[in-house]
Amino acid sequence: MGETQPPANWPGLEAERDGVTYSAEKIMNVAEELREVMKPISGEGSRSSRQGSLNDLAAYGDLSDVRRHLLSIDDWPGGATFGDTLRQSYDEFMAVYEEVLENFGTAIALVEAGAGNYQATNGANEGVV
Repeated sequence: MGETQPPANWPGLEAERDGVTYSAEKIMNVAEELREVMKPISGEGSRSSRQGSLNDLAAYGDLSDVRRHLLSIDDWPGGATFGDTLRQSYDEFMAVYEEVLENFGTAIALVEAGAGNYQATNGANEGVV
């Protein structure tokens, strides 16, 4: 399958032609807002056990009560297997969740770095370094 390319006249492909402008301050504001939005999800801040946060999932998402109940049923090997599957699924979900949070953090850091680059470029263009 070939790589898809946008049409040559796609807006924004050529900054000078299309009048593309940027604001280092606005880009930095976007990064800061993304960080704020991610805090409840990652478990940062005073409300770190908010529903859906990493801490909330760690505390309540492992289904340990259900697994204990399944393991307590005698003569039902399927219960033990199901309990093991629940635990493995939880561990894998948490690993993916943590990876997603880490990737969001990396993306935000890249946005911040881009804002810094634009700020330095603006300063150099204005003769202020």
